[in-house]
Amino acid sequence: MGLLKTKIMTYLDEAIEIVTPKHYNNDKGSIYLFSKNNELNAWEFDAIKRIVRCRKKGNFKEDIEKTINVLRLYLKEIG
Repeated sequence: MGLLKTKIMTYLDEAIEIVTPKHYNNDKGSIYLFSKNNELNAWEFDAIKRIVRCRKKGNFKEDIEKTINVLRLYLKEIG
């Protein structure tokens, strides 16, 4: 699995390097920013994160099954 290197600016204007797996493509903004901007709760965030990354990660079927389990838990816990 390849890694992506991303440079970001800190509050001290020093560039730091963040190394992440390839399936964490943040070219269009991070999944965390998307989640915040769309006011997602933890279950919604987890399901969307898994769906967005599943094809890139190489474990498509396993990740979709995990997503289904997260959604089932969501339905159970919200009543």
